[in-house]
Amino acid sequence: KYMEGFNQELNAFIDRIERRAKEKTDKLMAEIEEEERQKRLGPGGLDPAEVYEELPKELQHCFDSKDIGMLQEVLTAMDPEEAQVWLKKCIDSGLWVPGPSGDGDDASAPPEQ
Repeated sequence: KYMEGFNQELNAFIDRIERRAKEKTDKLMAEIEEEERQKRLGPGGLDPAEVYEELPKELQHCFDSKDIGMLQEVLTAMDPEEAQVWLKKCIDSGLWVPGPSGDGDDASAPPEQ
């Protein structure tokens, strides 16, 4: 009878430790993911990975190929207001770094790097 009670308490104790270990591990993983996300944030506070995923496919292709001329053509073909929004997001996330001669506000002709 004593051993039965002991084993029940032992198993309950083991369950509590395992549950607590899982909770702490989950919390630690969440903190690490948030730290990594904070490190990725661009100068405007946006995550470049998230901004890249939001970009239209044509703009994603421009960044993939690192073709500034194609980027200029795609932005010029877009509605100017829409192009301005995308360019601002790219700058704020750090995907696009305006050159020293440009201020990044001219959506039809992004500054050369």
